[in-house]
Formats: sequence, C-alpha cells, structure tokens
Amino acid sequence: MAIVTLSGTVKVVGKTQQISEKFSKRELVVTEQAGQYPQHVPVEFTQDKTGLLDPYAPGDEVTVTCFINGREWTGKDGVTKYFLSLKGDRIEKVGAQNSGSRSGGNSAPPPPSMADMPPADGEDDLPF
Repeated sequence: MAIVTLSGTVKVVGKTQQISEKFSKRELVVTEQAGQYPQHVPVEFTQDKTGLLDPYAPGDEVTVTCFINGREWTGKDGVTKYFLSLKGDRIEKVGAQNSGSRSGGNSAPPPPSMADMPPADGEDDLPF
C-alpha cells in the first residue's frame, strides 16, 4: 500500500458520519495549488481518526499523510469497476513542527508503516 503526503488549504471539514455500529467516517477536502488548476482532493478519515479533524477549519494550511487504497468491485451485471480513495492517517498545520521546539524537540513523527494501516475487516463503504 502506498503512502502519500498532501499539502494545501482546508476547503471542507465534514461531519462525522456513523455508517454502522462499528464504522464511522469523516471527509476532509484539501485544495492543492500545484499546477495550472487547483485540485480539490477528498481524504477520508475513519474510526478513531475522525477526531483528528476537530481542530481544523476551512482556510487552514495543512499537511496530510494518507494511504492510497484501490478497490475492485463487481456488480450484479458482472461488470467490474475500480475505485481509488485516500485514507487519512495524520494531519498537521503547516509550520506546526516549529512550534514544537518549546516542548523540547522539533523532530517530525516517524512516517506511517504498514502496522498503522487500517485493518481489512470486510467493512464495505461503497455506495452500492
């Protein structure tokens, strides 16, 4: 599973949605200004990660670390479709590391590993 880092401006912080008794999710949309046109990139935070978005609001400059998830789904008609999503793992305000020097260190947290990846527990959040 690939890990990506996305930097930009918070456009939307969605509300937490309780999908089932055991599954909740929350969407963050980050606008990235790289290239000719701005890119509005949705990132989904799930389960205990939904609370990470509480301190953020539209206009905040952030860096988000996420996993790229690719899924295959075959419909009742036998047609196979492929989906791509970004699962949020970490988020921080741009420049937040510099303010950490007051607490005795300014080193960044280690990058996420496969152990940080959400479990493949069979929860299917596809809209069909």
